[in-house]
Amino acid sequence: MHVSSNNNNNNNKCSRFIDDAYSSFKQTLDKEANDLKRDCELFENEKAAFELNYKKVQSFHSSKPITLNIGGKKYCTTQDTLTKYRDSFLGAMFGGYIPLKPCKDGSFFIDRDGTHFHYILNYLRTGEWIIPQNKPYLNKMLLLEAEFYQISELIKELGGNTLSREPFFKSTILPEDKPEYSEKLNEWAGCENDQKWKLIYKSSRDGFQASVFHSKCDGQGTTYTLLKTGNNIFGGYTPISWSSPDTTEGKGRYYSNKDSFLFSLVNPHNVAPIKLSNINTERSVYHRDDFLLCFGGDLELRNGCNICETARNHFSNYENPTSQAFLFTGKEYFKVDEIEVF
Repeated sequence: MHVSSNNNNNNNKCSRFIDDAYSSFKQTLDKEANDLKRDCELFENEKAAFELNYKKVQSFHSSKPITLNIGGKKYCTTQDTLTKYRDSFLGAMFGGYIPLKPCKDGSFFIDRDGTHFHYILNYLRTGEWIIPQNKPYLNKMLLLEAEFYQISELIKELGGNTLSREPFFKSTILPEDKPEYSEKLNEWAGCENDQKWKLIYKSSRDGFQASVFHSKCDGQGTTYTLLKTGNNIFGGYTPISWSSPDTTEGKGRYYSNKDSFLFSLVNPHNVAPIKLSNINTERSVYHRDDFLLCFGGDLELRNGCNICETARNHFSNYENPTSQAFLFTGKEYFKVDEIEVF
C-alpha cells in the first residue's frame, strides 16, 4: 500500500505534539506534586513544633503552682516537675498517694538545707545535670541530696551507687539515725551486714490495692516486708515468692517454709527488737489474690488497710515469747501507714 510523504509528515508532527504535551503535563504534575510534598512537610514540621510548645506550656504553666519550703528557702514549681520520677521521694510525696497538709502560707516544708536545692529542681525540669566543675565538695553534697530525694537517675549522674550505702535504700520506714535496725534485719536473715535490698513495692507510691501488690511482688523470690503504723515498725521475711492463687471458691493456699519469720523493731510495749520464728512450718505464709500479704494468719493485710482497721495481728503460727498478745501495735486490728517490700 502506498502512503504519501505528506501523511508521514503529518503523523510525525502529531506524534511530536502528543509527546511534547505529555512531557509538559508531566513536568507540571511533578512540580505540583513536589510543591504539595513540600507543603505537607512544612505542615508536619509546624504541627510538631506546635505540639512540642503545647506540651511545654502544659508542663511549665500551672494555675496552681506548688511552693516548697526547703529549710527556710522557698522554691516554686509544678506537680508535673515534682512527680517526673514517680519512685522518688518527691514523686511519692506529691503523686497523690499521701494526704498532705500545707503550712499556713500554703507551702510544703521539707527539713533539708535548701542552699543547693535549685540544682535538684533544675534537673527535674530539664533532665540535664549542670554544675560547676572542679568542686568535689559540692558534688558530694549534691549526691547526699540526690540520695535523700531518692532520684536514681541523678545518683548515677553523680557517680553514686543507686543501691546507696544503705542496705534498705529508699526506705522511709527505717530511721536514718538507726543503722542498727538494718544490721539486725540482715543478721536475722543470715546475710552480711552490708547486704543490699532493692525496693520493689511501696504502698504510698504504688497504692494499697492487692492487685498492685501482686503485680509488683509476685514471683520475686525472697522478700523482706517492712510495715509502719504510727511509730511502730514491724514486718516479716520469707524465702517464698508471693503469688496469686485462684480464689474463686473463697480459699487461698498455705505454703511451708521453716526460714520465714516475723519481727518487731519498734512497738508500744518498749520490747527490744525481736525476731519471731515460725513454729508451725505448714503455715508459713498464706497466698490469696484479694489479700496483700499474710504470714500464716499471724500478720494479715487486706485491701484498704490504710483506710480501715482491716490489718490483723494474731499469733498462732509464729512464736511470741513476750507477754504482749498484740505485740506489733497494741491492737489486734489496726490501720497501716506504710508498706515497703524489698
